[in-house]
Parts: sequence; C-alpha cells; structure tokens
Amino acid sequence: MIRTHVSELAIDRLLAGEVPPGDAAAMRDHAAGCAHCGTLLEDAVAVQRSFVAPRLDLPVPLHRRRIAIAATMLAAAVAVFVAWPKRDQAVVRTKGAAIVGFFVAHGSDVRRGTLRETVVPGDRIELYTTTFARTWFAAYGDDAAGKRTVYIEPQSIEPGRERVLPVAIELDGTLGDEVVTAIFCEAPFDPLAPPEGCTIDRFTLVKVPR
Repeated sequence: MIRTHVSELAIDRLLAGEVPPGDAAAMRDHAAGCAHCGTLLEDAVAVQRSFVAPRLDLPVPLHRRRIAIAATMLAAAVAVFVAWPKRDQAVVRTKGAAIVGFFVAHGSDVRRGTLRETVVPGDRIELYTTTFARTWFAAYGDDAAGKRTVYIEPQSIEPGRERVLPVAIELDGTLGDEVVTAIFCEAPFDPLAPPEGCTIDRFTLVKVPR
C-alpha cells in the first residue's frame, strides 16, 4: 500500500504507461481510497481524454470537414508537445521543470529504480536529475522509524537529462518504507524548509531483509 500522496508527476507517468504493473495497481488502489489523489487522477484522466481527436468518418459538409481536419491537426500537435517530455521523463510542473530518478547498485548489479523500489540494507542509491536550467538541488529521506536524513545538501547542478550526481547513498539496516524527497529551487535554500515555488519530486524505497 502507498502511504504517501501520489505526485502529479507519478500520475502522468501512470497514464503514459511508464509505471510497472505492480506499481500502477498500488497507485490506483491508493487513489481509490484517498480523496486528494483520487481527484488528481480524475483530473489527469479528463485532460487526457480532452485530446481525443474528433471522428472524420461521418458525412459532414466540406467546410465543417476542413474545420475538423484543422482541429485534428492542432490536437495532434498539442499531443506531441505534451507527450515529448514524458519520453525524457520530464514534465513541466513549477519553475525549473525538474525531476529526479535513481539507480540501485546491489553488489555488482545495477538497475534503474522505480517509483516504489524494493531494496535491502547495504544497497547503494545513485540519484540522477533531469533539468532544463541551472538549479539548486537537495534530497532527504524519511524512514519507517520517523527519522529524517539529509542525503544531499543544497548544491548547484547543471541542466541536462539524467545527469548522475557524484554521491552514492548506502542504505542502513532500518527496514520498511523510506520516502526520498528531492527539491529543486532557483536559489540556495534550507532543505528541511524549502520556500514556495520549488519543484518537489519523490520516490519510495521499500527496505526488506537481505
């Protein structure tokens, strides 16, 4: 079960088919019982449906058909504009249009992490960012014991797609869900009290015994 609210970014990834089946089911189950997340999901579905192209197989006057064709072309152009960032796993949210992702190193094996990733103590996490402008970045984790740990102090990062940060986080022995929060701001900030207008992205580590 997902214990934290699902982000708008996660919902966009869900509707784009970018979330693994197990994670997608957990997100939909959570949204069914959470008014906040259920509303976000319904709104996102409504926006997605609004881009459905009009049917052109019905007999209509020529001038209306031309209008319909123009509308279809416009809708297709908008759809391409909206879908393109998702290919790069980047969706415009607030200033900076930034997201975070991560890799999991388990011994000599390395895999790309998902929004809800199962890990074990001793695994190493390497964060990467996708941004379109220079920004300030920090990250912290809230583990199942209620402890908050700042993993990355605010630092300036360059724009780019999937830029791996030169920091590896080794997971301790605390089991259960740990929510990792990434924060992107235009200027230096306190990671535990970021100002309004920053971009925030999250993922969950499910720590189980080795």
